[in-house]
Amino acid sequence: MVESWDWLIQLVEAGSFTRASERLHIPQQTLSARLATLEKELKTKLMVRSSPLSLTRAGEAFLSYAYEQNEALSCMLRRIGETTVGGTGLLKVGVSHFRSRLLMPHVIQQFHRSMPGVSVKIFEGTNEELVHLAEQGGVDLAIARFGGTHPGVSVRPLFEEEIVFAITPSLLEAVTGLEAGEAVASLEEKGLGLLKDCPLLLTSLDDVTGRVAQTELRGARIKPNVVVESESMMTLLPLCAAGIGGVFCPTNILDAEDDYAGGLLRVRLSDAARYAISIGRQANAEPWTPAQLFEDIVGALFGEDHAVREA
Repeated sequence: MVESWDWLIQLVEAGSFTRASERLHIPQQTLSARLATLEKELKTKLMVRSSPLSLTRAGEAFLSYAYEQNEALSCMLRRIGETTVGGTGLLKVGVSHFRSRLLMPHVIQQFHRSMPGVSVKIFEGTNEELVHLAEQGGVDLAIARFGGTHPGVSVRPLFEEEIVFAITPSLLEAVTGLEAGEAVASLEEKGLGLLKDCPLLLTSLDDVTGRVAQTELRGARIKPNVVVESESMMTLLPLCAAGIGGVFCPTNILDAEDDYAGGLLRVRLSDAARYAISIGRQANAEPWTPAQLFEDIVGALFGEDHAVREA
């Protein structure tokens, strides 16, 4: 059997043993030992253990080989799986943390009924990470916001997502000095200027929500008073419900998390806060029935009637 070099690829892309071990769910010591063993077998140094990690010239050459071997192994397993009832192999899907929570349970249930022999590995990350995975072929499918041009990636729009500003009535009244309903109307009509003193709960700029928040705040000339920053909206939303701060949040999360969001007010933002979420895959990837089926199930359950386009 051809060896999988996924661990080496993940190590290079992560840039550190810590991040790579988290992605691969193996101890750092194991990862370091694998690299040391490989360098000993090849009698050459592949990686400079700096921060971030960097490849030697020999490492760059071997990384190219690793990508080729991983692709060959994947193609071989997929061809074998095509001949097996129920399929075999590993389907890699990239999706954000909160969309994974909202979408994947429904999609995977249906997928597993048709392809019980195919395992699904979910890669959860920021929008920037997911787009990169789609471009590099690190996943078979990625569900993300594909803004701009992504050469070599086939993109199928699924649905429109909207981000709003969510806040408790009591906190909104405290920071604006207005009755809650009046404050919401003023913010939607005149912009977010009244929130200049509002404590904020923000996601990072690597994700769509964080970038939308930055755009809206910059447009209102607000220097954000950030009390908590997190990659996870599911961490920020309970804090918002507790009155710790206001949060920029997609409406589909607010709709799904009624225990936390039921008492929150929603302030609609500018047109920049509405965008398309799509499913992307490498355009030159060899057709594979499980990937095509998974994409079709996502489209059937959550998509709007759009044609596939090449980005």
